[in-house]
Amino acid sequence: MNVDAIRAGIPALANSVYLNTGTFGPLPTVAADEVRRAYGEVERLGTFSPHIFYEMELQGFEAVRNQVASLLGADPGEIALTRNVTDGINIVLHGIDWQPGDEVILTDQEHPAGTVPWLALAERAGVVLRWLELTLDPEEVVHRFAALLTPRTRLAQISHVSCLSGFRLPVERLCAAARRAGVLTLIDGAHAEGQFGVDFRALGCDFYAACGHKWLLGPQGVGMLAIRNDLVETLRPLWLGWDVQQQYDRAQRSYQLQATAARFEQSTRPWPLYLAFGKSIDFIKGVGQDAITARVQALRASFVAALLDLPGATVLSPVEGAFGTGLITVNVAGWACEALQQRFWERQRIVTNVIREFNAMRFSIAFFTAEAELQTALDEISKAIRDSALN
Repeated sequence: MNVDAIRAGIPALANSVYLNTGTFGPLPTVAADEVRRAYGEVERLGTFSPHIFYEMELQGFEAVRNQVASLLGADPGEIALTRNVTDGINIVLHGIDWQPGDEVILTDQEHPAGTVPWLALAERAGVVLRWLELTLDPEEVVHRFAALLTPRTRLAQISHVSCLSGFRLPVERLCAAARRAGVLTLIDGAHAEGQFGVDFRALGCDFYAACGHKWLLGPQGVGMLAIRNDLVETLRPLWLGWDVQQQYDRAQRSYQLQATAARFEQSTRPWPLYLAFGKSIDFIKGVGQDAITARVQALRASFVAALLDLPGATVLSPVEGAFGTGLITVNVAGWACEALQQRFWERQRIVTNVIREFNAMRFSIAFFTAEAELQTALDEISKAIRDSALN
């Protein structure tokens, strides 16, 4: 892997120590160029000219659907192109006919975007939420999950990777347990896709929602939802509108939904962003998913090992690689996380995120992260611990 060449294609990396891909990934030039090109064509030819309609709304959009399907190991007919993970969660949530007393299992480390919709459903429909409290022990997680399953459980939503700790959940085992109990599974893949390979079939889940703006380095406003083929027609869209492929009979005042997951897409979309997303996927594939995974694991191993040698730094993420990812969460003694985040930016232009629940910093290690950048972060953590002790 030529890291220098890769970094040259992501200009933002020259302007900061970018350790926050877990929030938003930096946009590669090839994707930004595609946004400029596509909107330039709209400006030059007009929004609904035949060329724009064909290239963007038909051929281009469907080409990206095929790219996403290949990425997930799914059929194109199982893919709905969305704006983000929350779109995918809401499609599933609103597509099911809930009854009072139905139960949904959520982990206690879901992102608010994957929690608030269920809290609202519980208020509105009388659905009961049951909480899977995560630990960093996969065996204990599987045991706790099995104990939550009851005859009233209809669905479990599980993050593939915890946004708080970076823990990679044993999703295959959890999905298998749910399937044996007749329970649907919805996986939030926001921190998985682009970090490591995802196989929709092998996971054994029913729905897989992900976004394009994190580890896939796509523009904000693009995402995906995979729906198992045999479940597509069991869900009814809550929101409907115009769609280029939807059959509408004005004389009969009737419509016919598409037979594929595209039935959950409606109305006008920012087509150029999806074309740019396709370029981001090409960028990731050009590097190679196996190479990306291997580099991230090597970088995280050395970073975690160095953190463990720092008195005053407490690693809240998995130490072993099997269930660890590029998200590393660290509590630094004597510091409020927001103050430390600001200090890192002001001193070294280090871009990070905070996990307020743990009063901790979250560092995102990506395949383009340079070893020297991680050393800079380690040096700043060490200096922060020293300065806290002096005070």
